[in-house]
Amino acid sequence: MTGPKNLRVYGLWLCAGRILIAAETVAGRAVWKFPGGGVERDETPEAALVREYREETGLVIQLAGLLHAPGTLHSPWINGPYTPLYYAIEADGEPVVPDHEPIEVMFLTPGEALAGKRLADPEIEALRRLLDGS
Repeated sequence: MTGPKNLRVYGLWLCAGRILIAAETVAGRAVWKFPGGGVERDETPEAALVREYREETGLVIQLAGLLHAPGTLHSPWINGPYTPLYYAIEADGEPVVPDHEPIEVMFLTPGEALAGKRLADPEIEALRRLLDGS
């Protein structure tokens, strides 16, 4: 049995009214997303998110719940299918991006994140669900 195509996991951390955003370049386009990444073979999505968050930010996280699972989508950034899962998370400390990670992280208010026009629609929906539940 095979899983979804290009399974990706992302964590939304709302800290003191601000959301942690990862800025990176995907297929030559400057985008904002939430820290996270790909699920490896024989890895659960939850374990992948803990690993990816630690790799990208140096933070150890706790999952607070699944926010949004939109199914397999077509990414205009990679021109191919991907299946994102978005989780609410909790963490302590300050994010520190290792030198080898090609991202920048920043805390923005939810309004700034939405107004920046760099989040994809599934990220916007996940953020709205997080805010509705907080």
